[in-house]
Amino acid sequence: MWADSRGKVIVVLVVLWLATLVHEFRVVFVTGVVIAVVASVALDSLIIRLRKKTTVVSLSSVVTGLLIGLVFDPYAGIGGILTACAIASLSKAYLGRGEHQHIFNPAALGIGASSLLFGRTVAWWGASWGMVPVGIIAAGMLGALWKLRRSPLSIMFLFVYFAINLTQGTVASVLRLTIDGTVFLFAFVMLPEPKTAPIRGVWVWGWGVLVGLFVFIQSFLGIGAGDPLLLALLAANLCGFLFIRR
Repeated sequence: MWADSRGKVIVVLVVLWLATLVHEFRVVFVTGVVIAVVASVALDSLIIRLRKKTTVVSLSSVVTGLLIGLVFDPYAGIGGILTACAIASLSKAYLGRGEHQHIFNPAALGIGASSLLFGRTVAWWGASWGMVPVGIIAAGMLGALWKLRRSPLSIMFLFVYFAINLTQGTVASVLRLTIDGTVFLFAFVMLPEPKTAPIRGVWVWGWGVLVGLFVFIQSFLGIGAGDPLLLALLAANLCGFLFIRR
């Protein structure tokens, strides 16, 4: 598992989860993640079984479940979590142009859609509690992304995100806003997801810029529905599918 980049992501997310439980233990923080992982693996395996008549447990399913568990509001109830997992699994299987060619980041789509359906804000609870998550994510993901040649995607997004927010605050305040567990979880784990983030040519640098610009556009237009990070990523996913990956 460790030789697979998804295995490294799983380790980082599990360490992040355990650190959160040490910081503040709540039963819903345990049950929410467990339910999300089990549901994601079960649904993906069921879809594969129905389509291919074989049983496969994918590491991608575990990553999706961990992200949903760590980001979705744990107090929204089991229905919200299961809905997020179902949307993520169905999008991987049926929203695309073939196997492993899905349009949207599955976790982002599942979390964003389910949060809107259930009227819940996106919590990012597993990474939003201090600098420890920042250290865990950076230490665990920078090396893995560097080997995959995907680190520029995250770095350029952080640069654009910092520059955009600098127009509305001081350097110190914007640094605190940028060097944040929520932003790092998004930038280093969700944004560079291999199946939906193109890295051909200039897009190894331009992808992070595009996602950052979509965050700016939402702010400029005053769009308040949904989580701005997830909406920016989903909009970029659609553009990438239509104009880049094709």
